[in-house]
Amino acid sequence: MIRMVMADSGNIVAIARNELDRLTDLPINIIHQIQDRISVQAAAKMSVLSRAWRYIWSSNPRLIFATGFCTMRLPSKTIDIITAILLQHHGSVKTFSVDISPIHSSQHPVVDRWMLFLSRNGLMNLSVRNEKSVNAPYKLPSYVYNVELEHLVLSNCIFRPPCSFRGFSKLGKLQLTRVSFELDVATSSLWMPSLETLHFTKCSGLRFLNIYAPKLLYLYLVGCGNDPLNLGPFMVCSKLKTFGILEQEVPLNTQDKTMIPTDILHSWPNLNRLILGKCFLKFFRSGTGVDCPPMRLNRLHLTDYDFDGEDQMFALLSILRNSPDLEILSFHMLSQRKNDDMEVDENSSQGPDYGTQQLNNLRTLQINRFHGSRAELLFIKFILASAPLLQKAILLVETSVCESQSLEISKVLMRFPRASPKSEIIYEPWSEEQISDSAMMSRWQEPLSDSSSCHLYPLFDLVIALAFCRYIEAYKELITVVVNGVLRNSDTD
Repeated sequence: MIRMVMADSGNIVAIARNELDRLTDLPINIIHQIQDRISVQAAAKMSVLSRAWRYIWSSNPRLIFATGFCTMRLPSKTIDIITAILLQHHGSVKTFSVDISPIHSSQHPVVDRWMLFLSRNGLMNLSVRNEKSVNAPYKLPSYVYNVELEHLVLSNCIFRPPCSFRGFSKLGKLQLTRVSFELDVATSSLWMPSLETLHFTKCSGLRFLNIYAPKLLYLYLVGCGNDPLNLGPFMVCSKLKTFGILEQEVPLNTQDKTMIPTDILHSWPNLNRLILGKCFLKFFRSGTGVDCPPMRLNRLHLTDYDFDGEDQMFALLSILRNSPDLEILSFHMLSQRKNDDMEVDENSSQGPDYGTQQLNNLRTLQINRFHGSRAELLFIKFILASAPLLQKAILLVETSVCESQSLEISKVLMRFPRASPKSEIIYEPWSEEQISDSAMMSRWQEPLSDSSSCHLYPLFDLVIALAFCRYIEAYKELITVVVNGVLRNSDTD
């Protein structure tokens, strides 16, 4: 570093300084962490701040090409840039994330070459997103299955492993969206001893897939009802904490036994979070002889729920009766309701028999798309009277409820007796920007996406500011001397 000072003779001289400033002397792993949290463009700009930083970007073990980066220019240009970065990279690439949505399927061989390079350079975390549904799915090349991955995220891809593939032994998180499985007898059973989080969304070809993951903690199945996953192998997952299964409506007579969650709930003694769609509540309904086993649930979320459905209410009461530790209960209601159920009457005797059931640990109730029907009001009345520790009842009112009716509903709610003196009713309008099923699923699950998807541009601004501070410090003494000299000259004049 060079310090500029003014000598006694009045001449400006440069004094060499061997001591590096604190910013330049940062450990390389800290600099890489800074680059991980900013965009690729901003990371490249950091190379101009210091000679010592000029080539640090080429050794960063995390290469994140987010959607914004991949879609801001022509696909051919994006391909050239990513290829050039990989060719200039030295050292291992532990994390690689890319959005290939803008890339035409005819250019997928280029992506294959990226995968080949990565498979030879210590890849551990891989994310390939192909979000546009009109795009042809990307077929994962065979050499990727030989990599010891720890985190795999795929969307709109084809999963067709070679015959020798038996699973990812080190994989901890697997998130698949619209992935098509093309399996044969040899690859239908996968052994994943380290897997903790498994998330399938609208995947196909799952019927013949058997995954053995004894350490699994979080299991999510969303929109895979037409080609259900065999849940039998998951019965050995005694450590499972969260189970979410949201499906489109499937006729009961076509349901495969492997999709009935009641058959394996007994095998999950540590289950504390449960997310169910309406079609699976049918297996708890009256007359089936199936009752919910005792569970340690502290969170329960039901989607597309209808309080007017007798079978659904029976299923709900069965779960509540066998979940004494429940703390959070939430519903995402159907968007429509019966036209003949518009009258508000909290004194109506119609409705299910709640009995004397107590919810001694319930603290939060939330109903999304609340309509204010008789059945809903009776249930809220039951909750308020049966939950001595209740703190909040959050009711997000459906937009179809008019203002006058909404006001009348609120007056009815205020008259309900409450077992908890600290309980409050939060009564607000519902909006699509608020909590959806997918958002609720994301809130309750372990983080699956890589942290680099959130760019911290303020941090980059801080780095820029710190970099300029060292130059300001270098010239501070010079500026002081010059100013003092100007003042002395003015006094002399």
